[in-house]
Amino acid sequence: MRLKINVDEMKKALKLIDKVVGSVEKINRKVGFSYNSGYLSMFGSDGCLTVKFVVSEMNPTTLSFTLPLDILKFFVYELSGDINIYSDGRYVFLKAKDENLKLKIEDFHLKDFEDRYEKLLDISRSTFLNDLDFVSSHLEEGNFVDLFFGNGFRLVAENNGIINYVRRDKKSSTFSWRIPYYSSRHLIKALQLLKGREIELGYGLRHMVLKSDQLFNVCGENLNEEMIYLLEEEFSNAKEFMRISLKNLKRFLRRSMISGRYSRLKLAGNSAGLFFFASSSDMEYKGHLEISSPEKFQTITNAYFLRSALNRLGSENLIFLKSRKYLLISTINKKRFIFLPLY
Repeated sequence: MRLKINVDEMKKALKLIDKVVGSVEKINRKVGFSYNSGYLSMFGSDGCLTVKFVVSEMNPTTLSFTLPLDILKFFVYELSGDINIYSDGRYVFLKAKDENLKLKIEDFHLKDFEDRYEKLLDISRSTFLNDLDFVSSHLEEGNFVDLFFGNGFRLVAENNGIINYVRRDKKSSTFSWRIPYYSSRHLIKALQLLKGREIELGYGLRHMVLKSDQLFNVCGENLNEEMIYLLEEEFSNAKEFMRISLKNLKRFLRRSMISGRYSRLKLAGNSAGLFFFASSSDMEYKGHLEISSPEKFQTITNAYFLRSALNRLGSENLIFLKSRKYLLISTINKKRFIFLPLY
């Protein structure tokens, strides 16, 4: 195998792959090279999210292999122009001007990537990016983001009793998919590098598929849609009862974190104002915001995760709504919601 690649294109591919694979699991920090339909493609994966980056045209070959990402990044960092790549089946040789790099190849590690898929819908890249950033903002390792397609496009994620929920009026065929938190954050970082204005979402045999400048596969599983029905019922019954500035809330939320990241916050409202309570075995904090609430309510939540979600809700002007089981926090647009259980 012999080919010539523009170094700038290779740098773009490595930069995108770097965002996809993440920095935590070192075993994932590698790059796959494979011939596909007349082109050389480079691949990277975090074990669930996989990207395929089409680099250049090349002659047909059956050879595919894997190389270490960090060594490639270091080698091409100061290079410009073109880089020549050839392989004897055991080693890969990279030559650029007066420098050479010889690497022993590993077997190609991403053999189930899906190029073919059924399209579900098109959505603005910035809208999808910001929605995914919001809905996953309060999550931790071991959590998931759920996506539902059908009469509308919905994104849902729950952690520590906080449910972040997105509603978009995008109709498609019915489909649902659950993706792990870590892949959702890697996808956000990857999408931030892309230039395309639209993203096409679809599904293959084993993955959800996203297509923009490049093609992505995301592993996961199908879902029971009962949760969506319950949230939609709460949403349809929710009544707006007050409006408030995010700025007024943020100070008290920050102060409520006095005992650390996992501080429990009791937020209560009545005609006398909004009250913020945080306590531990040897400490008690109380804050009072003098803004009358027409509805009585009380919820207990995590101050840190609530603040993270509010910061990505998309507006400084918030509305409070109350349903039978939840306090809902949203914006005037009513596209993104935070559900907090009532007590």
